[in-house]
Amino acid sequence: MINILKKPSYSTIVIFLFFLIIPLYNFNHHRYAKGEGVIDWDIKSYYAYLPATFIYHDLSLSFIDSASNQELKKWIWPIITPTGKKAILTTMGLSVLYAPFFFIAHTYASLSPQYEANGYSLPYHVALQFSTYIYFLLSLLVLKRILSKYFNDKVTALTLLAIGAGTNLFFYVGYAAPMPHGYNFLLITLFIFILERWTENITVKDTILLGLLSGWVTLIRPTNIIILILILLWQVGSWKDLKSRIQLLLQKWPYILLMAFFFVLIWTPQFTYWKYVSGKFFYFSYGERQDRFYFNNPQIWKILFSYEKGWFVYTPMMLLAVFGIFILPKKKIKLALPIVVYLVLMIYVLSSWWCWWYGGSFGQRSMVDFYGLMAIPLATIIDSGLKKRIYKYLITFLILILIAYNQFNIKQYRNMAISFWWMNKEGYWENFLKVKPTCKYWNIAMHPDYVKARLGIYEPIAPYNKNQVVSDEMLINQIINENRNNQILIDSLISGKKDNSIKIDSILKDYAKQIVDIQMAEPYFYKIKIDYYLNQIEHCVSWKKEIEKKAKREKITYQQMAMIEAKRIYNNYSQKYDQR
Repeated sequence: MINILKKPSYSTIVIFLFFLIIPLYNFNHHRYAKGEGVIDWDIKSYYAYLPATFIYHDLSLSFIDSASNQELKKWIWPIITPTGKKAILTTMGLSVLYAPFFFIAHTYASLSPQYEANGYSLPYHVALQFSTYIYFLLSLLVLKRILSKYFNDKVTALTLLAIGAGTNLFFYVGYAAPMPHGYNFLLITLFIFILERWTENITVKDTILLGLLSGWVTLIRPTNIIILILILLWQVGSWKDLKSRIQLLLQKWPYILLMAFFFVLIWTPQFTYWKYVSGKFFYFSYGERQDRFYFNNPQIWKILFSYEKGWFVYTPMMLLAVFGIFILPKKKIKLALPIVVYLVLMIYVLSSWWCWWYGGSFGQRSMVDFYGLMAIPLATIIDSGLKKRIYKYLITFLILILIAYNQFNIKQYRNMAISFWWMNKEGYWENFLKVKPTCKYWNIAMHPDYVKARLGIYEPIAPYNKNQVVSDEMLINQIINENRNNQILIDSLISGKKDNSIKIDSILKDYAKQIVDIQMAEPYFYKIKIDYYLNQIEHCVSWKKEIEKKAKREKITYQQMAMIEAKRIYNNYSQKYDQR
């Protein structure tokens, strides 16, 4: 008889805590009920297959052109293929994982008089938000099984807590939930679990599962095809091991063919859809937006260490995990080679994508998918710390600090103290450990130039701010005001006029328009911007105090220091005249 009063393990308690916390977090922010809900940005494409197929029965997407469905245009953003047909940008793998929750929401909406069963009313948003929660709990159960093979329960529990609460995975489970990362976290973790069994005993069942899982995770995100390298390298710790693995795979070639068959089987509906919309079985849909990889220009340093979206800057828990890789051989765990090779390949490929920061996101979201793999070296370093009395409390304290730091950063992100596009050095430190952004921050924030980025050129530009825009009318007024007492200019303008009765303001206005039209108004543009920044400094209490301290330190007046600061901000962060 099972003893129901048996004390639960630490790892079970951790999973139970997430079971309680995530729903409370969801209900607290209730993002699914705000604005457009959670079906936004990339999710509009990932999700579109479901309503198009099961509600509107039209994968050509022509239904959005009907008069009765005009509202759907804000939810469905198709691309146009070379054949002239509308198509969904992303692959359909994520829709498969959404599907059970979509059908629950659709059934509820169909029976409820309160909501439209149109695929986009509130029940569908709630269902998607909580779908990630269910998959996340399953992920933790699987990851617990993997870690328990190598580590004791205390190490496993602390690792689960660190991965779940101390990384940006928490954000993509509890806030931006329908994004693909929480789902890929499950599939890759499950792949590793099955691979562990398969390398010990190759069976038809596990071979089929590996084929399905690798195909599925690739169907969600094609770059995840790199996961296949683990089949060759898992539990390989030496050249001898590698030779043995290659020989084994050659001997078991029917199993490899079986795995490949199920990999392709998962992709068959996608190939069929692409053939329908583009005339090709293999279709790079992102090419319609001029998106591409720059393999000759990978932004490796930026993707790892930059203030913009550096993985280790915003998720330092993973830097700890990387250090753990070097301890794996000492623990006689033959996983250092496969993890290093996989990590290096993923970093190279992900940093070669034109948009290496991966759009609006908290931290480096592209890395979240394989945190199940990184949990192993993280557990290794935790295990090493807990086994030594001198480091026992230190490693526990460090993990808890990194969890607190991550949670604080998420709060900052939600309050826009960490930009969803990217940060710069001064902006990062200006808001460091501040819950909300300062008034100074909005004058030094930068964001990527998307036009140039598509060409592989990565330059920051000042974000659009209607309060900072210098219009032609403002330039004209500035030119008039600055030259109202310029008698030499006025005399020269009047001398060219036959009608001496023309008013001076009218003459100056014509002159100002001409200066603006021939794009010679840069000095006036500069003056307007400097005055704007001086005004910003004057009305920002914290910034003003900072200027006062600098002035005192430099032994100059406040006005002089404010002018120096305004010019610095203009030179470093403002859109210049040729970018108006």
